[in-house]
Amino acid sequence: MDEGLAALIAGLAGLAGGIGGSAIGAVATARAMARQVRDQATTEHGQWIRDQRMQAYLTLMQEWDAAHTRLKNIWTQAEDVYYEHLNQILQGEISEIFNTFLGQLEEATTPTTTAFERVAMLGPSEVDNAVLGLEQALQDLRSVTKVRLYPVPDRNTGWDSEAWSVSDAAAARAREVFVDRVRRVLDIPPTPTPQV
Repeated sequence: MDEGLAALIAGLAGLAGGIGGSAIGAVATARAMARQVRDQATTEHGQWIRDQRMQAYLTLMQEWDAAHTRLKNIWTQAEDVYYEHLNQILQGEISEIFNTFLGQLEEATTPTTTAFERVAMLGPSEVDNAVLGLEQALQDLRSVTKVRLYPVPDRNTGWDSEAWSVSDAAAARAREVFVDRVRRVLDIPPTPTPQV
């Protein structure tokens, strides 16, 4: 009987160990599967954010470039008008043309507002800081042009383009910084968050 009892106890212990081992294995498998699903969801969300950012960045560059072109065109046309009508300007007769340019100037950067806001929503902060530089560059170009147009350009000094050139060079640098920051952000593939 002792041998039978010992065999029964050994069998029950083996059964309990097998059930316990299976349970531990099942829990470990379930945790691994849950982590895999969570990691996949995190990666897919990261890819979605990356795609949204890329679209927002491209849209902003298109809008920014168009606004820059509009500002440059206003500057160039106003300069042409200045030299074409210098005699009338000297007599103070042409302020209405420059008022037209001032009206165009007010609208030149308006289309960029939504693009700037979208990028600000999507970030990250590294790009947000570069976006502030882009916004400031457009505002500086706009201000330089406005100062040049109002009051009517100075009759004694001629058309001075130095302020535009300085602001335009700063705008080009701001654009380069933005492109560099965007490239850095988009070069990082989305990955799951490391588990602690």
